[in-house]
Amino acid sequence: GMRGKPKFISSEVVIGQLSPDVISTVYAPKLKDIASDVLEQYADELLVYEEEVREIQQNASQNSSEGEETEHEAEVKPDGSVNMLDDIDLPPPPAEPFFHSQHVIDEMGAVMADASKFFFSKEGAWKAQVNTNKFERLMDEKYGIFRPFIKEHPQVEEAIKDFQRKYSSGYFSPFRQKPGPIPKSTAVVILFMMQRGKIRWEILLLAAVFLLVGLQPWALVLIIIAIQSLMGVRKHQAIGKMKKTIPAVESYFEGCDTKEQKYKKLSEPVGTPGDSMLADLAKGDIDSSIFDTIIFGSGPSALYTGALLSRAGRKVLMLCPNDDASGCLTLDSTKSKIDAKYKQIPFDLQSSNISKYSQQIKFLVPALSTQTDLQGGVRFAQVGSEADNHAFEILEIPGVGPNGSNYLTCLTAGNIKEQLMDEAANYLGDGWPGADGSVGNSAVGAYISACEQINSTSNLFYASKIIPDSINNSRSQSSYGDCATRYVAGMLNQSFPLNTQTRSLVAALGMRAENILPNNTSLAAHVTHLTAATSGEGAYYPVGGPRALCHALANIIERNGGRVLTKVPVKELVFDKKSASPPPSPSDNTSTDAKDDEVPCPRCVGVQLEDGSSLKFAETDSSSDVDKPAVISTFGLIDTFIRMLPDDIRAKYKVPRGLPALSESRPVMKAVFLLNGGASDLNLGGADYFRLPNAAKAFDEVNQQTGEIKFGDIGWATERAEAGQASGEESKEDGLLDVTSQAAETDADSKRRRKQNVNYESGFSWLHIAFPSVKDPSFEERHGKVTTCVVTFEADDNFVSCFESKPKLYVVKQTVGDKSTVDRVLHRIKRDLFDLYPQLEDKVLHAEIPPVISRSLMHNPERYAAKGVRADTPYPGLFVGGSDLTVNGSFSAGIVGGWLAANAVAGYNYIDLLFLEKTITRDIEQFMEVPVLSEADEEDVAVPFTPPKMEDNYEAEETTTDQE
Repeated sequence: GMRGKPKFISSEVVIGQLSPDVISTVYAPKLKDIASDVLEQYADELLVYEEEVREIQQNASQNSSEGEETEHEAEVKPDGSVNMLDDIDLPPPPAEPFFHSQHVIDEMGAVMADASKFFFSKEGAWKAQVNTNKFERLMDEKYGIFRPFIKEHPQVEEAIKDFQRKYSSGYFSPFRQKPGPIPKSTAVVILFMMQRGKIRWEILLLAAVFLLVGLQPWALVLIIIAIQSLMGVRKHQAIGKMKKTIPAVESYFEGCDTKEQKYKKLSEPVGTPGDSMLADLAKGDIDSSIFDTIIFGSGPSALYTGALLSRAGRKVLMLCPNDDASGCLTLDSTKSKIDAKYKQIPFDLQSSNISKYSQQIKFLVPALSTQTDLQGGVRFAQVGSEADNHAFEILEIPGVGPNGSNYLTCLTAGNIKEQLMDEAANYLGDGWPGADGSVGNSAVGAYISACEQINSTSNLFYASKIIPDSINNSRSQSSYGDCATRYVAGMLNQSFPLNTQTRSLVAALGMRAENILPNNTSLAAHVTHLTAATSGEGAYYPVGGPRALCHALANIIERNGGRVLTKVPVKELVFDKKSASPPPSPSDNTSTDAKDDEVPCPRCVGVQLEDGSSLKFAETDSSSDVDKPAVISTFGLIDTFIRMLPDDIRAKYKVPRGLPALSESRPVMKAVFLLNGGASDLNLGGADYFRLPNAAKAFDEVNQQTGEIKFGDIGWATERAEAGQASGEESKEDGLLDVTSQAAETDADSKRRRKQNVNYESGFSWLHIAFPSVKDPSFEERHGKVTTCVVTFEADDNFVSCFESKPKLYVVKQTVGDKSTVDRVLHRIKRDLFDLYPQLEDKVLHAEIPPVISRSLMHNPERYAAKGVRADTPYPGLFVGGSDLTVNGSFSAGIVGGWLAANAVAGYNYIDLLFLEKTITRDIEQFMEVPVLSEADEEDVAVPFTPPKMEDNYEAEETTTDQE
């Protein structure tokens, strides 16, 4: 075989292996062969040429020898050829080829070797060199005026060239040029574990970009900096119609210099009767420059929504069905036969207790602030007094006391958690708390602490009401959201497996506002009410009542170009049918959910009133939904989409997702009492009283053979009779019943729970008694020695009928106006009131029961699981506000519901809410003019009052303690 390497071969080539070096292995040998052949041919041609020249010269010499001698001139060229300069004709020499000498061939070989080494050796970097040469040429052309400087400072040029070389070689690429720190399979597992661990999705996204896409760390940092910069711009940007400078307005009591003038202003109903103005508006479409937002409803929640949107640049038209937009009732509006001096006294029907005041005031200030006061002159007084530790609620729980008696507990400000732990340990058989104030062995304390942790994530859940579902689906569910779709009874049974008394106590703390059993109650609503009761802040009440607060909110609306109209009942919504696509065909095989997502609904453009007239917005040229007119309903989802949505629209299109699975709460009725005497005269405190049959003691059963506990149902059905009380009397003190001795009684109780008839029964039915005037420290100064009392109870089957439809509905019967039926119920209410407060029996100046009041959605898990319970609706331009978005029976929850609706209408998106913490209230605080605060705070107070002395209330609080 062949020994050694071939003659023409690259130094990098290994015998027996294929080489990619085509220059040294293919082109160089071929070019050298060709060059050698050309050189040999050229040499042969030169030899031939020399022979020819020699012959010609010899012939010329012979001719000259025959004659006389002749001298010939010749020129010798550098290559050795001879050019005759005389007349001798010589043939032209052969053409000189490129490879005319061995030196040229050697130079060609050296060039080919260099090229082979440059392109194919391990140290080759020809691409970088090419790019660098190109860069240098371009820089030479573009130096311009900096050319002398760069030439004088070669280090600058070297730095530029070094940067270019690194850039060309991928040194500055945002993507990694080498394998990642971990294999991609491992990265996928880590990302999956992060997702299961409910890591925030934005962090998950950055991790995926780093691990899977392969971004360099510095590139991630630059991306984060760029995003932060963009977010900073967005955070200081006015959204929608909001202006960069929001003017502060005058207070509603501007010009009222004396206390009497302010009291007179406060005695006026909130809003203006809308008869004359509506007649003008109904003549044609409403131009958006006059009004671009219609809100129908009444009370602080509706007015709060309107005030926020007015500050955000919208022109709000409030339509209230009642005589007073504050929601208060006066005896003048009921045509009662009573002394004229009492007819203008307002009754607070909505129980405007404010829990967690420190949080709620942050929501209220942006809507209330005026030129001279951050709260618009409105002040809030803590319910109760120092003598009773600011007691705000008294709960009566059936069957929890000794021998099955009713149990009373009082909720106060301060360390209410420690108070409840001590109470449960002393009277209900719970474990003792720690001596240092810790939970210790207290099951009640541990339960409250767990609820506080769950409730700390409630803001994330309620923010989802204005965030698109596509974003919500990608976010991890909060613990509050997980609890929202669970029943209370399950958690109570797990937390208190051996103590039915404490189980009923915490059940009562968690659901006071509605007579609903724990078996049907959402754990989220339970947690919200329980943490509000045990926050330690007690309850606050607006000085001057809700009317003072609503006057201040209505003032903001009207000072910004809006109007608040009363006595304007809305019948149904008005839609622009031209803006909708054709409804889906019944023969279409597509799923209902798919149709709901794909088929756009018509835009809501106004409302139709009870008198048949319509208020309709004119068409606008704006392409942005944020700038288009909006209609906001604070009546709740049931009223909005079942009672106010036109039948043809509902039949053709849709209602919010999940609405058919929901249930309407049983409506309530209010018995109002005007009492002769002030709070101190009647020995009354400000605490509300609740009787809670829905938290009545459960009767567990124990299997004597296995020891297994069968948990009983907490709470009594509304129709439970005296036999139910008997079962409580026969119960054992520890709450555990023997299955053999109690089987018959349990069956009887089970039958009572299945009854469908609901009637009010004295001493048993759900009851809420409030004394609004006692909570208001200015009331007695304004109205004299009288007291208002509002008793709330469920409307029984004499007044409403339940329809097991989808959704479940209640309809008011015509017998609601039957005087004998109303008087019979009023007599039972009086019996309960006088049994609880015997000092009031001969103090009643007037008593009556106004019409039935709807309460919207029931607090069951279906309510919180329904995707359609949100501020925006399937119909563009239509929004829903109020407590349906949060929880019912709470002033604070209604305010939050109004806040959600205002954010949705103003156009705040999920980036604003989740990442920037940018909301309508924070933007108002950011852009609003700073009030000029007065040193004399009393001058800017809407309702001046004299705080009561402790000794004036001490006797009243002793009476409350005696009742417990």
